[in-house]
Amino acid sequence: MKILQIIFCILSCLCVAASVFVGIFCGWGWFALVIAFAVLFGGAMFLVKRKINPPQRTTDFMNSDELNEEIKKENENK
Repeated sequence: MKILQIIFCILSCLCVAASVFVGIFCGWGWFALVIAFAVLFGGAMFLVKRKINPPQRTTDFMNSDELNEEIKKENENK
């Protein structure tokens, strides 16, 4: 899964770099399409990253004491 994150990052960077030249030589429509692909690849990169490292729940002063204790027990078991 880590390799997918790297591939999507590289593709996103390449799309952003190519967008300038595509915009100059092909027009605004193609520029918008290349930028859309850059956003798509960037989003895929973050989705893969989130799947690799799911966010960990943390305690919060707004939570009830029972919920904070439950979260502490979950984090200790990991």
